[in-house]
Order: sequence, then structure tokens, then C-alpha cells
Amino acid sequence: MMAWIVRRVEILGLFCALVACSSGSSTPSTNSNAPNPSSTTVTLKLKGGPLFNMPVTLSRAIVNGGPSGVIRTLLTNHGGQVLFEALPSSGQLCVYSSMLVGGTEYKTSHCAQPFPGNYTLNFGPHVP
Repeated sequence: MMAWIVRRVEILGLFCALVACSSGSSTPSTNSNAPNPSSTTVTLKLKGGPLFNMPVTLSRAIVNGGPSGVIRTLLTNHGGQVLFEALPSSGQLCVYSSMLVGGTEYKTSHCAQPFPGNYTLNFGPHVP
């Protein structure tokens, strides 16, 4: 019995280490039956500064680290912003972005239901 508990703790520790060392950041989704706004402005940032000309994808879910049920992808402006309009009125929505730095892909995403009218999507501090 004790060996079984120790093994479970080891597996849990490995899982936590993998999550802590992931190459992107993600915010867990919220869950509510409230409607989504008709549009949302997403600001993409790295170390507090806006990222220009970067793709941001609006989708229904994040699966295996990437967007699923893609609605559209837009490029950020000089302020690091994209404006998604005519959002679906209900259901979970997600935003996702990734960048390649020195051969390593870094990802960030956020899912919510309802999705906020304004959201800042940040790449984690581990991105060089």
C-alpha cells in the first residue's frame, strides 16, 4: 500500500514539473452561461511591451497546446492589439498565440465563457 502511495506522489511530482516547465502560459477557462460580448480587443504582450505583427487566433478550444475550432486569425497592430468582431453570442471562446525564438516555440492562450470585452494575453517571463 505504501509503495502505491509513493508511486502516485512521484507521478504527481512529474506532472507538476512538466506543467511548470511548459513553454507557454495558459489561463484556465471560466464557466458561465452569460453571453459573449459582440467584440473583444486582445492585447498581446511580452515582458510588459506590446508585440507587433504577431498572429492571434480566436477559436472554440485549445487542444494539445493549439487552437481547435478556429474562427479567425488576425495580426496585431503597433499597440499589440487585435479586434475580433461579430463573436459567437454563446459558448467558450479562446485566444492563442505562439512565437519561435531560437528554435523554441513559445505559446500562450486563454479560454473563457463568456469571453471578456478586453483581454491581455501575456507570454510568460521565460521567453528570452
